[in-house]
Amino acid sequence: MYHYTHGLMEGCLKMLSLPAKEEQVNELSLYADLLYEGLSKVRLTGETSLKSIIEKQIFDSLYLCKLIRPCREKLIDLGTGGGLPGIPLKILMPDCYLILLDSNRKKTQFLEEAVIKLGLKKVEIINDRAEVVGHTPGMREQFDLLVSKAVAKMNVLLELSLPLIRPGGKAYLYKGPLGEEEAREAENVLEMLGGAISNQWNYTLPGGETRLIYEIIKIGSTPEIYPRRTGIPAKRPLK
Repeated sequence: MYHYTHGLMEGCLKMLSLPAKEEQVNELSLYADLLYEGLSKVRLTGETSLKSIIEKQIFDSLYLCKLIRPCREKLIDLGTGGGLPGIPLKILMPDCYLILLDSNRKKTQFLEEAVIKLGLKKVEIINDRAEVVGHTPGMREQFDLLVSKAVAKMNVLLELSLPLIRPGGKAYLYKGPLGEEEAREAENVLEMLGGAISNQWNYTLPGGETRLIYEIIKIGSTPEIYPRRTGIPAKRPLK
C-alpha cells in the first residue's frame, strides 16, 4: 500500500505546485494510510477510498499552504475530526504550533496515536467543545490563526471560531459550493462578532468539485456572551 499511497501523494503535491521534502511526502503518505485504516473504527472523513482521501481531503487541506506558507504562528484547527486540515498543514509547515480541537473522544484518541506515529512536535490535542474552550482563560482570543473545514454553516462557525482569535488574527474557513450564499447570510453575524472578510479564494479539486476558502480578519474583540452555551449556536444560529 505504501508505494501506491506515496505515488498518489506525489501527484497531489505536483497538482498543487507545492514543494515538499521527501520526509514530508512520506509523512503525508503515512497519515493518509492511517486515516484509511482508522475508518474501520470511527468515521474520520466522508471519503471511503485511499484515492479520494488524498485527492479530496488532503488536496483540499493543503491548498491553504499556497496562501500562507510558511507559517510559524500558533494555529488552532476547530472541529478537526481526523486531523483535517491541521495535520497536513503541520507536516508542510512544521514551525507552527498546532492545536487540534474536537469534541469526539474517539477522534481525539485517533489523533493522539497518529501524532505519535508521525513523530510530530509542537502539537496539542484538546477533547472539548468549542463553546467551552471559547470561554476558557488562556484560550479565548489567544490564537494567531484558526482553520476549520466542513464543521458548520458560516453563521454557526463564526460564533464558534471568532472568540478564539486574537484581534488582528485570522481565520481560514473552508467552504463548499454554497459558501458564497452562507457568507452573504452571515454578514451581520460577522460584524457583530468583530470580524471582516479580507479575502476569498475559489479553486477546484482534481475531481472537478469547487471549493472556497474565506480569510476572516479579527478587527475587534468578540462580545463576552459569545459563544453561547453548548449546543445553542447550532440550534439557534445568530442572524
